[in-house]
Amino acid sequence: MSAPWFVPVGERAEGRVRLYVFPNAGGGPASLTELAAGFPPEVGVWAVNLPGRQARLAEPPLTDLHELVDLLARDLLATARRPYALFGYCSGALLAYLVCRRLAELSPPPGPGAPPGPGAPPGPERLLVGSFAAPDVALLLRRLPSLPSWLFWEQLIELGGVPAEVAGREALRPVLEPALRADFGMLAGYRHHPGPPLPTPITVLYGRRDGSVSRGGLLGWRRQSVSRPSLRELDASHWLAEETPDRLAAVIAEEIGCAWATA
Repeated sequence: MSAPWFVPVGERAEGRVRLYVFPNAGGGPASLTELAAGFPPEVGVWAVNLPGRQARLAEPPLTDLHELVDLLARDLLATARRPYALFGYCSGALLAYLVCRRLAELSPPPGPGAPPGPGAPPGPERLLVGSFAAPDVALLLRRLPSLPSWLFWEQLIELGGVPAEVAGREALRPVLEPALRADFGMLAGYRHHPGPPLPTPITVLYGRRDGSVSRGGLLGWRRQSVSRPSLRELDASHWLAEETPDRLAAVIAEEIGCAWATA
């Protein structure tokens, strides 16, 4: 039996809304445990479960971005419970965006006057992106995946491409490197192809002290949706989920329409 593409995170797998999370490069479901704990009971958090890391460490990482996007979108079409939202964090924002666009391609809305199909519509209620510029202007590290190991890590740390706690654990680098290389390799091969604005509203989450993303890069997400994006600033640097997980969870809960319940 093949491993599932999405798995629940934390103790609350189900809620009124499902939030499917796409972690940063090299990350897996376990990296989202603290963030998941901050959500109210209405939100069930699920994470993309990619080969080459954590529970799927023995499997080779995928390197074809188009194949991965199609696999994830088709899995969501078949298994997602409504209502649901997508949250892409750091480089995971690009993957979440592409999956959202692929979902729109696979299930176009009915024409004018056409009755809706059986069941609920398959698209997400909202796309949330964190710490990442719009896909048509994002600066991608195209040379990084081809560098030798020592220079790969040197550049990755210098550019702030991994959280500080990961950067400091040198003993884990041989385990983490294949997934990181695969993820950055997929990013390096991405070429933006303009398409019609998505029917899905977009929320852009960013850190006040994040010097890696410009205001223009954040505002560029308005070109990707028929709705004006919601920009939400947090008191953090680039690493929102690591520095302020509770506040990030609260803001996401607000954006997807869940009442925030304080302890």
